[in-house]
Amino acid sequence: METVLPPRDEGVWLAGGRLPISESPPLEKLLRAVERVAAIRAGIADGAKVATMPPVEIVPYIWTRDRALICGRVTTLHRGNRAFFGVQLPAPTALCTDRAAVRALLVHEFAHWFYIATRALNGSEAGPQGSGTLDLRNEGLTESDTQINAHDWFGEEDARGFIQHGDAITSVISKQAIGLEAYFYVVSPRLGDALGAIEISEDVKAHIRRLRGEPAR
Repeated sequence: METVLPPRDEGVWLAGGRLPISESPPLEKLLRAVERVAAIRAGIADGAKVATMPPVEIVPYIWTRDRALICGRVTTLHRGNRAFFGVQLPAPTALCTDRAAVRALLVHEFAHWFYIATRALNGSEAGPQGSGTLDLRNEGLTESDTQINAHDWFGEEDARGFIQHGDAITSVISKQAIGLEAYFYVVSPRLGDALGAIEISEDVKAHIRRLRGEPAR
C-alpha cells in the first residue's frame, strides 16, 4: 500500500511509503509523530545559537543494517523537483514518545548537517578558488569528524547532553521498535544520493561567519 501525504510542517514532514497492513492505526500514529518531532525541533531551535534547524523527513520504515537498528541519518531529501540535504528519521525514532531520546538523536543529526553547511559555505566563500561543490567521500572522515562543536551551536542543555553513535539513550528508541515489524517493513536504507544542494538560511550563514571571526555583513 503506497501512501503520499502533504506536509504538516514546512520543516518536518512524512514521506510516502508502503505499509504492510491497513493505514490505520500506524498512519494516524505517524501523523501525530510528525507534530511531536516538529515540536521537539522547535524546542531545540528555541535554545540554540541559530533560529533555523535542518529539515526533517520521517520515513515509514524500520531501518536496519547488519542487524543493527538505524535511528537517523543526514542525506539528500527530495521534494518535487528539489534535492537538498536534511535529516531522515525512520518510524521507530519518530514514534518514540521519550522526547529526551528523540531530542538527543535530532541534535546529533543536526550537528552533522551544520558541519556540512559550514564546509559548504566556507568553501564557496574561500576567495577566487572557492567552490560551492563539496565532496567528503574521499577524505577518510570518521563519524565524530563530521560534527561541529555542539556548544557553538546549541543551547547549554542540548550541548551538555550531546550524544554519539550507539549512546545508551538510543536504547529507548530500539525498544520502541519491538513489535513494529507487523506495521512497517524492515529495510536497509539505500545509500543517500551524492548530489544535492544544501539550503543554508541567512541566520546560519551569519553564525558560520561569526565562528570564523568575520564581522556581520
